[in-house]
Amino acid sequence: MSIEDGRTVSVFAPFLSLTVTIEAGREGGADEIHLHPGGQGFWISRMLTHLGERPLLCGPVGGESGRVIRALIDEWGIEISPVAIPAPSPTTIQDRRLGDRIEVAATDAPSLPRHELDDAYGRFLDLALSSRVCVITGQGTEVVPTDTYRRFGHDFASSDVGVVGDLHGPELAAFLEEGRLDVLKVSDEDLAQDGLLDGDGETEALSAIHHLAERGARNVVISRANNPVLAFMDGTTYRASPPELEPADSRGAGDSMTAGLAAAFRRGLGPEESLRLACGAGAANVTRHGLGSASGDLIAKLAERVEVEAVSSAPG
Repeated sequence: MSIEDGRTVSVFAPFLSLTVTIEAGREGGADEIHLHPGGQGFWISRMLTHLGERPLLCGPVGGESGRVIRALIDEWGIEISPVAIPAPSPTTIQDRRLGDRIEVAATDAPSLPRHELDDAYGRFLDLALSSRVCVITGQGTEVVPTDTYRRFGHDFASSDVGVVGDLHGPELAAFLEEGRLDVLKVSDEDLAQDGLLDGDGETEALSAIHHLAERGARNVVISRANNPVLAFMDGTTYRASPPELEPADSRGAGDSMTAGLAAAFRRGLGPEESLRLACGAGAANVTRHGLGSASGDLIAKLAERVEVEAVSSAPG
């Protein structure tokens, strides 16, 4: 795959899935059925396109569901470097006719066999080295061994690739074991799950931020549901407050923030501009039902309304 103009962000997506959603018909009409690609890597890539970037997505696809995923991703104008796997890609069927998402059926994500794992690793390493900016996403279930993240950390540490991570738990620990992250995006919910956050107060969140910075995350951004975003960037701690909007669907806001941070990093924006873009993307996403989607114009307008203030100049 050639990379022509450098306006690219490579995205590692160990988990790509097919989502089939049943929606209530309009004005009492027949039910509607929608098919979408799913997974954190895809949602981040989709938002990156709305931000004017050209993402390069790398992940495993296989079987009938995999063929559908590839066709749908192509429709969204996202380039994918697929890793063919023998097992079908995971599929989730959900019913949203009553408003909430109710899972009707789901298949498991298959672990990558050794040869396919080697293919995925080498292919993404090549894409990241070419694009110079990459996003590493985690996995809800083990598709690739956790040690894969340690290897990525080690190999990127000796390169000039900028790395944005949307990670927590074992994958984050493995990556930081021998690597560094230029930007880490993580939610307070994930940090609580990892035992790094006890309570939802700002003091506890700031302590977690500084702990992660000491471990090798140069810039850390924590999303906190309905509370202001907290960040440690370029040696200063910030509080960012997005505009309050009534959400159509709150899912996907964190992934949209990650896309905003990746785009900001590629463009060389400063901390305050980066946080405004990230928070604007996250806020725009919740106004729609589609994850990782928003109008570029709306993102820009919401970004202007994000309030950013410095909290302190250094961790401690």
